[in-house]
Amino acid sequence: MTKKQKLLLFSMCYMVLFNAMNVTMMNVAIPEFRKVFALTPSEVSWITAIFSLFNGIAAVVIGKMSDRYPIRHLFVIGLAIFMTGSLIGFMSPNYSFIIAARILQGIGGGTLPTLSLVAVARYYPEEKRGYALGMVFAMVSLGSAIGPMLGGFLTDSFGWGSLFLISFLSLITLPFYLKYAPKEEVKTGRRFDYVGAILFMLAITSLLMGINVTAWLLILALVFFVLFAWQAQRVNEPFIKIDILKNVPFSLVLFMGLLNSIAYMAGIFILPLMLAEVNGMSTSLIGLVLFPGGVMTIILGSQIGLLIAKRGNRFMNQLSFICMTIVFLALSTIVGGSPIWISVLLIVVCLGFTANQSALTNRISEILQPNEAGTGTGLFTFMIFLGAAIGSALFSRFLELNSGQWNMLNGSAHPSYSNAFILAAITVILAMVMLALEKSVTKRQKMRVDDESLKNRHNA
Repeated sequence: MTKKQKLLLFSMCYMVLFNAMNVTMMNVAIPEFRKVFALTPSEVSWITAIFSLFNGIAAVVIGKMSDRYPIRHLFVIGLAIFMTGSLIGFMSPNYSFIIAARILQGIGGGTLPTLSLVAVARYYPEEKRGYALGMVFAMVSLGSAIGPMLGGFLTDSFGWGSLFLISFLSLITLPFYLKYAPKEEVKTGRRFDYVGAILFMLAITSLLMGINVTAWLLILALVFFVLFAWQAQRVNEPFIKIDILKNVPFSLVLFMGLLNSIAYMAGIFILPLMLAEVNGMSTSLIGLVLFPGGVMTIILGSQIGLLIAKRGNRFMNQLSFICMTIVFLALSTIVGGSPIWISVLLIVVCLGFTANQSALTNRISEILQPNEAGTGTGLFTFMIFLGAAIGSALFSRFLELNSGQWNMLNGSAHPSYSNAFILAAITVILAMVMLALEKSVTKRQKMRVDDESLKNRHNA
């Protein structure tokens, strides 16, 4: 790898780091936002949900646009949007401005990791590509790990506004990027499906608001999804090629990824609220409770990959789903208990989430044809973001309900948190059902192929 390639990679990874930190930093500060602006759980959840939603949408949109427009220009535009959102967030006088800031941060931040991955694939030789991709993913993991501790420290020391201000440090490596990023020309011959992109965004936003605000918006979401499907069938280059969803095992893998991400939000969204309200912990201490989960994910990430290679994807999914279910039931029982035990259990949740996503991503490469892998992986990545957004909306809404006492082993005065963790366990169990169904469908398909092959040999 040349010096120019190393400096370009360093500049991209450094900026990707701040997008990753913006997820977990804000999660730790959720109790502070709720207190300062007198918000309900549903209202405060939008601070994280709206960021995840637009992060995912931006990742899909920018991936399509990079096929036509120069990566260099798109990267600078994305970073500019991200900085604009950070500035608005720092100067926000009220909750509405915070939401507007998070939308812009989500749009701008969502472009950075996607364009970095595209840049690696386009600018780096095949023998160096694995290392470069590993560095980008490592920055995502590192940002997720240090975000809680840094967010807690900044919020307690300088106030929530500092969480937005620190993002300006990402500009430090911009001169290196502008100097070493190759210059490209706008490619002709491909048309971007702007109508499909807008309909997709409206459908997903309506779905999220239907969960969090009013169920009537779910009808509007259905209308937008129908129009989006119609648009995808009508144009030659649709925003998303929905024909790939006819592959049943692939669709089930997407659904498992969605459920896995929804359940994971029980850990990183509900826990900060619970630790603040039930345990009376400060933002800094909450960050310390969440910090080990991210760190252990980085340390054991390579071991997870080795275990998947040795035992297979389904074994890893089964093991992870079972462990996550047990942990969520344990968290439901110890609400208000020792933060040390909560931190230990959260490590298992973080490892289970990462293991599931790795195994499911690997499974996609086995299910789809090589020419479909890029589209399939992009859709799976979006489902992770969508699951994070839905998880925030779903669990925040649930905390506001009078759901009674589901876990008789928990004697806490705050049964809603205990019940929310049981709901997370049910979500994981549903994912296990999808895993069994995917295995059954794949087995039937293989038997059908084997029967046809046998008939063909017999006829020959």
